Amino acid sequence: MTAPPAHQDFWAFIDLLSKNAALPYVTLIGSWAEYIYAQSGLLPGFSASLRTLDIDFLIENMRKPRDKISLSAIAQEAGYLLARDSLTAVTKIYSVGGLEIEFLIAQRGAGLEPSLHTNLGVNATPLSHLHMLDRHKIQLQVFGYDLQVPLPEAYVLHKVIIHPKRGIKQEKDREALAALAPHLQPERFRQVFEDLTKAERKAVLNLQRGFSFLSDFLL
Repeated sequence: MTAPPAHQDFWAFIDLLSKNAALPYVTLIGSWAEYIYAQSGLLPGFSASLRTLDIDFLIENMRKPRDKISLSAIAQEAGYLLARDSLTAVTKIYSVGGLEIEFLIAQRGAGLEPSLHTNLGVNATPLSHLHMLDRHKIQLQVFGYDLQVPLPEAYVLHKVIIHPKRGIKQEKDREALAALAPHLQPERFRQVFEDLTKAERKAVLNLQRGFSFLSDFLL
């Protein structure tokens, strides 16, 4: 059976990153991470329900790799459309099939910069609460590619923390978290929780009533 067009576009971009030695420097953190959980067999019985054409990659270090890579130029040469926000200068890459690919990076200090230029040749969006995903990640091999994704427990806790800011995406996030919850490891969940900042732990505890499964892991 042929993969859906969005999945074909996804793997085409992963292949582009791999062939240009960029894959080790990014972590897939958006909803497509759920797809990798399912495809890798990491969570037996879990099935991802993808309803987005947005792909988010977290860049761990803006100064890596030491030998710079120009993903913007590489993507353009490969037929992708490149856009740069006129206000923030954030780089977005679009596939012919409609995928919107964006790069994020953990916010530094007061977080006043609207974007940060990276050695991967793209301008990334700085956001808060991304350090936890970088600290708690795992490498999985799918279709011959070594992909970095957050540990499912870190992925879920991050979704909980940012939930109040998700607007119309809140319901979709709730459904995704409910599907992931039965597959989480309680001990690892508590370890990730304890590694959060004080403010992040407080945010999770304040949202326990809205996410009933949290009590099963935090009691």
